[in-house]
Amino acid sequence: MKVIALIEDSWTGHRPTYLKLFNKTLLELGHQVITCCPEPQELEDWIKEHCQPEPEQYQIFEFRKPPSTKFPLQQLHPILNAVNLWCGAKVVADRAFRKLEKVPDLVFFCVLDGYLTMGLTHYLIDWIFPYQWSGLYFHPRHIRLKPKLWSSFPTFAQPHAALHSSHCPVVALLDEGITDRFQDRLSGKRVINFPDCIDASEPDFSFPLIKQIQEKAQGRKIIGLLGSQSKRKSIFTLIKVAQKMRSEPFFFLFAGNLYPKTFTKEEHSKILEIISLNLENCFFYWQVIPEPRFNALVLICDILFAAYERFPHSSNMLNKASNFAKPIIISKNYCMAERVEKFNLGVSIHEGNVEECIEAIHLLGSTPLNDPDFQGYLDAHTIDKLPPAFQKILECSSPTTPQLLSR
Repeated sequence: MKVIALIEDSWTGHRPTYLKLFNKTLLELGHQVITCCPEPQELEDWIKEHCQPEPEQYQIFEFRKPPSTKFPLQQLHPILNAVNLWCGAKVVADRAFRKLEKVPDLVFFCVLDGYLTMGLTHYLIDWIFPYQWSGLYFHPRHIRLKPKLWSSFPTFAQPHAALHSSHCPVVALLDEGITDRFQDRLSGKRVINFPDCIDASEPDFSFPLIKQIQEKAQGRKIIGLLGSQSKRKSIFTLIKVAQKMRSEPFFFLFAGNLYPKTFTKEEHSKILEIISLNLENCFFYWQVIPEPRFNALVLICDILFAAYERFPHSSNMLNKASNFAKPIIISKNYCMAERVEKFNLGVSIHEGNVEECIEAIHLLGSTPLNDPDFQGYLDAHTIDKLPPAFQKILECSSPTTPQLLSR
């Protein structure tokens, strides 16, 4: 049995789901799990309901993302915010390990992205955070976008420079299309693919919103843009599509937590203005949606929209589409397009292209997909692949070094 510490600093989007699945996986593998996260009680309630651990097998401590820096020079904000995260993680880790009188065999950051940024070298991280660590790197944008350009940068200037730490033996990715390329960048360090898992909870049709949407849709096919509503989700593209298709039998659903900071002030004002128009073929709901209710929204949609802007990564919406057999519209190129083409899950369009989106809606709204392999996609990203992936991570970790606690 190993002692594994999981660190999660946020409780938005799919992050609580991943943390819960990671806990369940490691507990069922027989390891002791120490978790630091923003909502200890919610996690403990979930573990008690979905797992059967030994009483002393898991401990949970509260940890929230430190406030963003207010340093006047904005160019330094990414580095300073990342350093704040590392320091915050060190403080909560020290507190937890001293209380339990145990040093973990591995600290695993459930989402590594906030801890990595250009100019943040492994030398500083080795000094701040003395424990052996790894994590899941969700969005290595530079490996998908202009990889040749980034490869010409010196090591310390790479966005993932901190991964060269001597305390980091291995890293996990969701994007299988860049695994070999990324491993080459890390000078042979192991890169392990994690499945892009989902919470397949039974849809909660008691959600009052379901009836409201269906009543307003009046039998029209529902096009859904679900989940966090940020600028990259291409909200404006789908709104323009909805305005052009007002006389057609389609209804557009925008549901999820709105992130105003991802828009300019003018863009945010435009969204509020559009909502005030009370468009007859649109429904807007800007709140966080629990997973069972989210699944119910997916199920009432006829087509899912995920043609995101400058988003070259994996997306959980492909799992939702496959799990509920819903065709999906995505942007051309990169990870999502590769997967949709491989398993024939939907149609790809050029991001931001209103006319292509309308054509895709007409096609998917009138013609079933030709032999879609929804099950094949689910098999490739089943939660059953998570335990062996975590085992590979743990096999790369070296024995515990107790003297680190004294630092």
